[in-house]
Amino acid sequence: MGKTPAMTRRMILVFAALALVPAACDSGNSATSDTDDAAPSAPAMPESDVYLPPEPLPEGAPGELIWAEEVDAPADAKAWKVLYHSESLEGDDIAVSGLVVAPDGPVPDGGRPVVTWAHGTRGLADACAPSKEPTVEDAIPGLEQMLDAGYVAVATDYEGLGTPGVHPFLVGESEGRGVLDVARAATGLEDAGASDRVAIWGMSQGGHAALFAGQIAPDYAPELDVVGVAAGAPVGNLPLLLDVASGVPEFVGFVVMGGMGFAAAYPEADPAEILTPTAQEEAVVVEEQWRRTFSRPSPSRSARSSPRTRSRWTRGPSCSTSTPPGVS
Repeated sequence: MGKTPAMTRRMILVFAALALVPAACDSGNSATSDTDDAAPSAPAMPESDVYLPPEPLPEGAPGELIWAEEVDAPADAKAWKVLYHSESLEGDDIAVSGLVVAPDGPVPDGGRPVVTWAHGTRGLADACAPSKEPTVEDAIPGLEQMLDAGYVAVATDYEGLGTPGVHPFLVGESEGRGVLDVARAATGLEDAGASDRVAIWGMSQGGHAALFAGQIAPDYAPELDVVGVAAGAPVGNLPLLLDVASGVPEFVGFVVMGGMGFAAAYPEADPAEILTPTAQEEAVVVEEQWRRTFSRPSPSRSARSSPRTRSRWTRGPSCSTSTPPGVS
């Protein structure tokens, strides 16, 4: 599928932000020879599902690798499915899955810049995780251009997609943490050569995630040097979106996903306040199928009331109101 002019412009912005960062000396030079400073090798994954975290989950800081599995990559590149530590909004240590793709060959001094991609709406089912696409090219738009530019491309699945639990759909801080933590996880792969210089790029739900990632980065991931954020079609007013979507048959599934996702992140947000009993019963469809295929219940059977009339559904963290670094 060809890239649209708008997508091309956003990619140029991402690449331009990274180009402003002082360049590594010579791409042919190897990384520092001091083994104490080298990134550790990827933790060995047991013979089990890469998406199934160990029980109990070993302690680890957000962004620390749990394990990695090398997968097929484009020519002159290496790729890994990764499982890494993140933190839920309740403060719990959780496992999140994603992808890391890097150019093959010697790592330049200072490491490679990183572009962390935030994907758009796919659904709540574990099968919707982008890292489960047949190829890494299918999961990360613009991958070829990033690799040609010498960048490491990383992509989170987000909390609860692929891994156990319900995905907190459109809960911005949860998404943002996943976006930042996969960039951290890339530094745990020695062959990736990832540095702490990061550009954030997302579309649709991922635009929302990108804005939040940029907004929380100074406090949540202060060691990352976020050089810019490119957000395409982000959700800027979530309560209004859910209100409008509840009256459009084609979009009612988003209301169901929003109800379930917010309840996963905020226990006090009861889906019963905005969804009818019928919609709650049919919500299992949303949990089991991709966004493009699940059947959408009619508005009259789904929306009990507008999310904007319920205080627990208009919490501050649900809507980005300040400008993140690199966004004008």
